[in-house]
Amino acid sequence: MLSPDKFWGLYDSDFPAQTRSEARRLFRRAIRDYYAMQRRYVIDPESGKRVPSVLVGEVIQKQKAQRRKVERLFTGHPSAGRPQRPEIKLLIARLFILWGRYAQDPATFSWKEAKNRTRFEAFLFDLLPKLGAPNVRGYVETHWRERK
Repeated sequence: MLSPDKFWGLYDSDFPAQTRSEARRLFRRAIRDYYAMQRRYVIDPESGKRVPSVLVGEVIQKQKAQRRKVERLFTGHPSAGRPQRPEIKLLIARLFILWGRYAQDPATFSWKEAKNRTRFEAFLFDLLPKLGAPNVRGYVETHWRERK
């Protein structure tokens, strides 16, 4: 797990002293929410509490020459296809807003060469792989495409 305060120390100088503590607080909250969204809970309709899954019912399934009862559980995410990662989309949107509002440099990307990275680009390329999202350019392109 990434420690937001240790990581923030690497990019502390990019933010002016007047707004640095506010930006640091928002960065901490964004990382904490990212980890919280990965846990995937659903609300139990009977108790109203957060649980990992809710029993929907049972189905009899034929398996080779016999029939078995199989429990159907609702877990909150789709059963087929590539899993969606809304926590990364939210984190990238929050980082764009945070950097654009509080940092001295604009939140821009250079698409020409990897040698001429902007400070924001270096920030994202350093942060996201540590959080388990190595496809930084893909997530940024998706953010720009879905922003409208």
